[in-house]
Parts: sequence; structure tokens; C-alpha cells
Amino acid sequence: MKWQDSYHGWLIELTPLSEGYVFKCWMPDGQIGISNNHIYPRFVQAIRAARKRIKLESASLVLIHFLDESYKNCHISSQEYIALTNSLFDFTTSASKPKERDF
Repeated sequence: MKWQDSYHGWLIELTPLSEGYVFKCWMPDGQIGISNNHIYPRFVQAIRAARKRIKLESASLVLIHFLDESYKNCHISSQEYIALTNSLFDFTTSASKPKERDF
């Protein structure tokens, strides 16, 4: 049976598997869903990973919106916009990967 909870406006859904738990997180409108497709041996580890991912994605969405507005209003150049969005994407991808200490 799936377990669901709300965190910072996102829905966390944990699915038990024979090896452990996987998470999926959804925005309220259901259009954006995220998961790292990693199996966590313990329930609490999956929750902690889901909450961390929500924090990263929420911060990234806000920063991307800020960069979009800054670019549209000519506060940053296209090169700066591309460099900053790529850097943000790289950081979010790297920071959301499970670490050895997460187990």
C-alpha cells in the first residue's frame, strides 16, 4: 500500500517494494512529478530523500523564475542566463543523487 503525505505544498508518495521504498513527489496540480528512482532500504530514508528533493526542486523553480524575469527585463545577458541556468541544473542534479551516508 502506498503512503502519502504533504510537504511544502508537494505530495510525497512512498511505494513499498520487496527491497525497500521508492518515492515520487508531485506538485499540487499534478503536472510536475519527480523521483530519483532509487530504492531506499528504510521508510525514513525514503522520506528524508523525498523532502530533500522537494527543497531542491522548489528552490530551483524559484531561481529559474527569477533568472527568466531577469533575462526578459534585460538585467542579464543571454550568455549569463545560459551559464546560470546550466549551473543551477548541474547543482540540482548533483545534490539530488543519493549519497553513501543516506543509507
